[in-house]
Amino acid sequence: MIPGLDTNWAYYAFELTGRTSWLYRYSTSYHWALGVFHTSGSDIQPTNSAERIFVQVVLIWNLVVFSTLIAAISNALQQLRELNEERTEQFAKVRRYFSSNNVQSGLAKKAWAALSLAALKPKRRTHWDEIKILQHLPKSLQAELHRHIREPILSVHPFFSAFDVAFTVQMQQVYQLCISEISLEQGQELFHTGEASTQMYFVMEGTFCYHAEGMTAEPSFLSKGQWVGEPVLWMSWKHTGRLLAKTPCAVLAVKSKELQEFLGSEGGDAGVIIREYAMQFTRHCHNHSFRLTDIGVDVDAVGKLVEQAFEPPLEPPQEDSALEGSESSETLAA
Repeated sequence: MIPGLDTNWAYYAFELTGRTSWLYRYSTSYHWALGVFHTSGSDIQPTNSAERIFVQVVLIWNLVVFSTLIAAISNALQQLRELNEERTEQFAKVRRYFSSNNVQSGLAKKAWAALSLAALKPKRRTHWDEIKILQHLPKSLQAELHRHIREPILSVHPFFSAFDVAFTVQMQQVYQLCISEISLEQGQELFHTGEASTQMYFVMEGTFCYHAEGMTAEPSFLSKGQWVGEPVLWMSWKHTGRLLAKTPCAVLAVKSKELQEFLGSEGGDAGVIIREYAMQFTRHCHNHSFRLTDIGVDVDAVGKLVEQAFEPPLEPPQEDSALEGSESSETLAA
């Protein structure tokens, strides 16, 4: 039963005391509402069972919510403390390592500045291999996710785009078996001149600066939708320049060994097209070796090579046709 006006706290606080101004009513009500959430309460007390039960429910809710909130804050502070302790320990080890190996002060300052800058940068993007729980997904769902994430990136290359359309099943295996993800901080080097190449890279985000060794031309800048290092997929290759991340970057890496092993085992039309494109690409590289770099062949030339590789072979003349032609010639001669 809901109590009447003369049996609740408002009656005792306002009517009996004669304090009925709007300001007093508002400030007292607000004070009472705040007091309900605090164990110390206020000078206004419940005056009936309904009000007392309401206050008890609010206090219990307050206890549960605030206890949970305090526990969450404590855990977050503990994690932050552990992170800072680990970082401090790592910096201390670097300092001891430089000292014990008599690293020159100039070089040490340069390395120290780079490490300090890296420590202030936000965490890089998360990669598939770092999320172990994804391995528990059904294989078909993993394959669907791989295609959804990686197909838009690789499809900018004419060969992978055409091969995916013609041989979807084989390309699905490429997405799953031959691809990895790499993140780089600003100023970090992806590869340098003379290093043996093992992967082709597609830029997912960020901007790279590529400078070819011995070239007088201006450095090249690569961003999302561009690739570098294709020659390693079809021939032996050492990097001819240096690729540096100008901003925080992420790349999709096509592993040449895994790709060659998988595609090399393919027969039928897929195998014919793969070998034809590899031959066309290698021949083009040898013909233009004087100016070939890690950036490789321009997209227009790659498109033409793909068209040549996917052209159906000319059908050889049939023996019957050749025989008929011979007989016709003999007849005409007679």
